[in-house]
Amino acid sequence: MTTQTVNTATPDYIVDSTLTDGEAWVPLITTVVSGTSTANVQMQSSTGANDWSQYMNLFLISTTRSLGTNSILRLNFNNDTGSNYQCQILGGNGTNDTAYYQTIGYADINSMPISSSAANYFASCITQIFDINSGKDTSLLGTTGKELNGVSAGIVNINSTVWYNQAPVTEIDLSIGGGVDAFAASSRFDLFGILPRMVTV
Repeated sequence: MTTQTVNTATPDYIVDSTLTDGEAWVPLITTVVSGTSTANVQMQSSTGANDWSQYMNLFLISTTRSLGTNSILRLNFNNDTGSNYQCQILGGNGTNDTAYYQTIGYADINSMPISSSAANYFASCITQIFDINSGKDTSLLGTTGKELNGVSAGIVNINSTVWYNQAPVTEIDLSIGGGVDAFAASSRFDLFGILPRMVTV
């Protein structure tokens, strides 16, 4: 089960139907997994402050843990699950480094603790989604840190993805391995919109 809060209020940066130079970061949606777990989290553009067409970029902060054995946080735009995501991934655990790319049906943005990891360990991830209304392919950059046992199993990743689609981003779907496993309670997702500057500085 999830609790989702969506900011559809009339934005403070609109005065008499005119955009002013408001807050650059605008909180849009917060989703928290509570009680029973959930396999998928969906975020959609709507009205008011949550109308994504007014933003230059989106910024997603995730804190996640898997209840199963799959550790990959997948992101899909606009219900697109085709092989339209080019991902490049760089990771390391202090001993071994990995680097590779793949064309797949999702953006691989995070690796998280699983059911066998030490209790109450979660991964933190920040994902920047660029130029969501620009009419060009959407790119994103995710950075992740996770700890598995409190001793020596920490991992950091940088994931860069290009979504081969020029459509505006209006929906974000998040899952673990495409819904194979569920998010543990207290997993959380906070989405922010980044406004363009309205004045010359």
